Amino acid sequence: MILPNIITVGRIRKAALLRRRSIRDISRDYFGTEHVRFLVVESILFAIIAAVAIWPIVNAAEAIKLYLL
Repeated sequence: MILPNIITVGRIRKAALLRRRSIRDISRDYFGTEHVRFLVVESILFAIIAAVAIWPIVNAAEAIKLYLL
């Protein structure tokens, strides 16, 4: 009889724990399911967000440079 409040956890084989996956294997598994179209769109959006985030830093550096001259 199994009690309803007992949780059983399956064991992971030691061979699976000892096998190390390279970054290439991990990225291939992750990006293998992605479509190129979505990767391009996400890359463009990331570039836009990064540019917006860097813009105030560049402006501050220019202002400090003009102030010090």
